[in-house]
Amino acid sequence: MEENQNEWDVIIIGAGPAGLTAGIYSVRGGHKTLILEKALIGGQVSLTDSVENYPGFISIDGQELTKKMKEQAEHYEAKIQ
Repeated sequence: MEENQNEWDVIIIGAGPAGLTAGIYSVRGGHKTLILEKALIGGQVSLTDSVENYPGFISIDGQELTKKMKEQAEHYEAKIQ
């Protein structure tokens, strides 16, 4: 049987920090995962100049944090549209 490219185990609505994190956990759990975003990957945090309350970073630019989260989700093969 041929695999349908449009079948997903999990579809996440929103690619803000919570959506990207959920996507990472989902694909690491073995689920074929699609993350849908209608506007800006990273959400509001990507517009923030300095994020100083995110674990692991004393201070990080919002765009850089978003970039790292997106790269990690894609590394584990989450599909972002």
